[in-house]
Amino acid sequence: VNITDARQYDLILMDCNMPVMDGWQATERIRQRGGLNARTPIIAVTANAMKGDKEKCIAAGMDDYISKPVERRRLYEIIAKWTSAGDPAAPAAPAPAIASTA
Repeated sequence: VNITDARQYDLILMDCNMPVMDGWQATERIRQRGGLNARTPIIAVTANAMKGDKEKCIAAGMDDYISKPVERRRLYEIIAKWTSAGDPAAPAAPAPAIASTA
């Protein structure tokens, strides 16, 4: 969570099951703190693939959800969906800066 105060990211991959603070709590704190990454897309990365898990992530302030094991194709789709990498009209940009808790 603290790293989001120091640098703006294009996308945050948030592991939902972490020790000390889970991904849902971390996302809520990032959103509540405001600052550089208050509106940065946060993508849940979780082994939970049960009905209702995606909705729980969205309710916590995450923007999307990907389940483990992560398939490379699906990860690329998510990155393209939430960054300018998915917009053919967007100007060329350097590779997205991605914060990962996974």
